[in-house]
Amino acid sequence: MEFRVQFFAGIVGYLIWTSVSLLFIDIVFGQVGAVRGWSRDEMWVLYGTFVILESFCYGALGPNMWRFSGGVRDGTLDLALTKPVSTQFFVSARYLDLNGCLNSLGGFALVVVGLARAGHWPSLLDWGLWLVLLLCGFIMAYAIWFVCVTFAIWAVKLEGISVVFDPLMQMARFPVQIYPAKALTFLTIVLPVAFLTTFPTQALLGRGNVPTLIAALALSSTFLWISNRFFLFALRYYGSASS
Repeated sequence: MEFRVQFFAGIVGYLIWTSVSLLFIDIVFGQVGAVRGWSRDEMWVLYGTFVILESFCYGALGPNMWRFSGGVRDGTLDLALTKPVSTQFFVSARYLDLNGCLNSLGGFALVVVGLARAGHWPSLLDWGLWLVLLLCGFIMAYAIWFVCVTFAIWAVKLEGISVVFDPLMQMARFPVQIYPAKALTFLTIVLPVAFLTTFPTQALLGRGNVPTLIAALALSSTFLWISNRFFLFALRYYGSASS
């Protein structure tokens, strides 16, 4: 927060962008009423969930993912390897963008307003299920993003590799049901878009279930394990920038 004008301007700018997206939702759903079983008010809840997830992804993960390829090139990764902690944890959680994380407050507001407009207030169990599913979605998003940036160990100048995560996040802006039926399995298991926002939102709306929770816990654990094994495998080919 050293640069206060930039800090608050970033928050205001994100609120404007969010408002434009909500206007788009209202215009579309004002014309058709509902899309694939999702009403306008439920879309507000989903979009609020998306804003929360996006804010923490770009606020807590983004500063580290965007620096990864630079660390490979300038030797910062060498320093991380000497630390008495998990290298993956160190390079993933060293930096935090407070500006980005605070944008999640707008997402919480959207969730509450959407629920009020829908005339539905979740039980404590629904809130708990939403939180766990959202955390699982965050872990899956992290694992996929980290695997993407890890390729920079082989291609040092591959600075733009971190942006391949952006399309995944943008797909999560909408319920998974709007995508072709043939792609639903892929978007649930391989590229878990459904677990990022759709399933957590359904939990808040009273449509959550235990099998979805079990699948989320299993998939998030699997994705996290894969990201760790892939990172350790990639480190075998790391030549060190300082040697």
